Amino acid sequence: MNYTESFDQFAARVSPTDLALYAGAGLILFVLFKDKLSPVQKFLGDFIDKFKTSLSSKPVSPVDVIVPTIKPVVATNKDEDLFFKLVVSWKQTRDLAEECGCAQAIKVADQMFPYLSPVVCAEKNEEIKWAPKH
Repeated sequence: MNYTESFDQFAARVSPTDLALYAGAGLILFVLFKDKLSPVQKFLGDFIDKFKTSLSSKPVSPVDVIVPTIKPVVATNKDEDLFFKLVVSWKQTRDLAEECGCAQAIKVADQMFPYLSPVVCAEKNEEIKWAPKH
């Protein structure tokens, strides 16, 4: 501690120890005078309530909000739609076989899964087309 420094120099630096001392002093003062603080607390509570009611009593004009409409993107590739339907059908069949507890049906469904690809089927049979024929 430097006794030759001025008050301005002392006040310019605040350390964590200083803050702890101030907080301790504030806590001691609060404990000593907490019984006398109820009128202050009542005054502040009434003031805050008046402030809230004055804010809520002001009329608020409605604001028109225009929400842009976004059209969903629809896949136009029928090959992908048909393939997706095929995979969903396989999954539903496998789930139903699992529910029934039929292990053999589950094995057959799992054996079928590697062939559920348009590339594999096109290699095996060139006449199979995934797009519906019109």
